Amino acid sequence: MSASHDLFDASQYKILCVDDEPNILSALRRMLSLEGFQVFTAESGEQALALLAQQSITVIISDMQMPRMNGTQLLAHVSAQWPQTMRLMLTGASDISGAIEAINQGAIYRYTAKPWNDEELLGTIKSAIAFATLANEHDRLEALTKAQKESLNEMVDTLESRVQERTQDLRAAYIASIKAFSNILELRRPDLLPHSRRVAMLSMKMAKLAGLSDDQCQSIYIAGLLHDIGKIGLSDRVLNTKFIELPLADAKDYRTHCAMGETTLNTLEDMKGVAAIIRSHHEYFNGTGFPDALAGLDIPVGARIVALVEAYEELQSGDYAKAQSSPADAVRVILSNRGTLFCPEMTDLFIKALQG
Repeated sequence: MSASHDLFDASQYKILCVDDEPNILSALRRMLSLEGFQVFTAESGEQALALLAQQSITVIISDMQMPRMNGTQLLAHVSAQWPQTMRLMLTGASDISGAIEAINQGAIYRYTAKPWNDEELLGTIKSAIAFATLANEHDRLEALTKAQKESLNEMVDTLESRVQERTQDLRAAYIASIKAFSNILELRRPDLLPHSRRVAMLSMKMAKLAGLSDDQCQSIYIAGLLHDIGKIGLSDRVLNTKFIELPLADAKDYRTHCAMGETTLNTLEDMKGVAAIIRSHHEYFNGTGFPDALAGLDIPVGARIVALVEAYEELQSGDYAKAQSSPADAVRVILSNRGTLFCPEMTDLFIKALQG
């Protein structure tokens, strides 16, 4: 098991379950307590709000249909007053329209149908915690970066040594943000981080062979390292199933991870170039990719590079095929798609990078 999973301590997180049926609350309390979470329960929206005023809750799980204050109304209150609390909804088969309303009004993270599967619900809760951790890290780093930039503006007339010192602080914050994102990737699925490191290294090698600037090479390296960051928002089922085996609805969810990755990184000003590469790293040269169906040179050069290297890695891991490919077979597949799925110029550089 990875070090990141070993460090996940459920006892550090408080879960509030809200339902007007005592047997449902009992089942949720038993499941979550066995997992090690701190569990609180409330039989109404009013009780839940009173408890939230006293406790810092990590995740709230609310039933949809409750008297006086339903789940949509409750989670809308929670979103407004305690936005840092992740919001989940339990719905019956007839409550789907209400769940959609709750997504809009209560900004819920995800809804789960009754009766739930314990393993899937636990996975959703852990995913919500990971998402909240990342969001909080975003806010912290954004505030830190803003404060440091303001500090630099105030120090324009100071000694050069002071300016250099603050510049080093900013770089340290930038590196810290990259490490934080990488750790979240590994927490979500352990094999994503080594895969991403391999993509980053070979992508940067290609970027240097292409004669790109140092800044472009750095952006392409970071994009390779974080290209799968949007996958933290996918369900465990989608994340752990090969793409070719996903049903249509799940495949559609999978295709959202590029845009989610861009949205995640766009909150950091210095990451906008990286975010653009991540958004387009599943675009194909012939325009059949996603999310924007870009074609040819409309695809950012960094995305054309990362697309090639990721395909090479995933052919070998078997993520995009029924069986794993050898490195030589993976190269043959890529060459057979030169000019269709992959940029011809970048494909030639890819072969050169492998041989170098």
